Amino acid sequence: MDLKKFKKLILVIACLPAFTLHVSAQNSQNDSQQLKKFKEHLASIDASFVLPEGFTEVKPENSDKTAYEYALTMPNDDFEIRFQVNDLKREWKKFQRGKSGANTINPDSLYSKIAMDQVNSLSDQGPSFNRPFPARIMQFYNVDIGHSYFFSLANNDLTKHYQYALLVVIQKNHYGTISVVCLSNEKGPEFFKKINKLRNCLKFNG
Repeated sequence: MDLKKFKKLILVIACLPAFTLHVSAQNSQNDSQQLKKFKEHLASIDASFVLPEGFTEVKPENSDKTAYEYALTMPNDDFEIRFQVNDLKREWKKFQRGKSGANTINPDSLYSKIAMDQVNSLSDQGPSFNRPFPARIMQFYNVDIGHSYFFSLANNDLTKHYQYALLVVIQKNHYGTISVVCLSNEKGPEFFKKINKLRNCLKFNG
């Protein structure tokens, strides 16, 4: 696939109504303990999640450089999703109390570091392509920041020897940053069709 076609696919996935359904009481009754804990963490940063159809919960693979707390896979298919949640509220309060200090860093500015830390932990080449979300898509997600990164994966146990990944990072300032990394052995249209199945899944509340 040439770069021009691939960039178009990245734009398509950035514009998909992905990660966007409110929690229903019926689904919550059957939640695993891992999913309940994940939803509680999301609720603490004013976000919500519903388990998408066709996906199975798996234990997230982590190292000393990653902090994924929830993961999904498609049975009988080479595709995995990992989620990481970073709570900004506490750090924002600290920043507010000491923002006059010369060395104080605005926690809302750290989203790119959060993204690159994940890319560097999973890849030995860095991102081959990245794109910010259009303003109208960020409004749809109720976020202040949205960005996607595509990269090749290192061949190791942390990546489960998958070949490619798309990382989506969304942030609601003062609340939190959510990272969703999609791992696959393909990077063509089928990869994005699988990602499309995640629509109606996750969003920040309005």
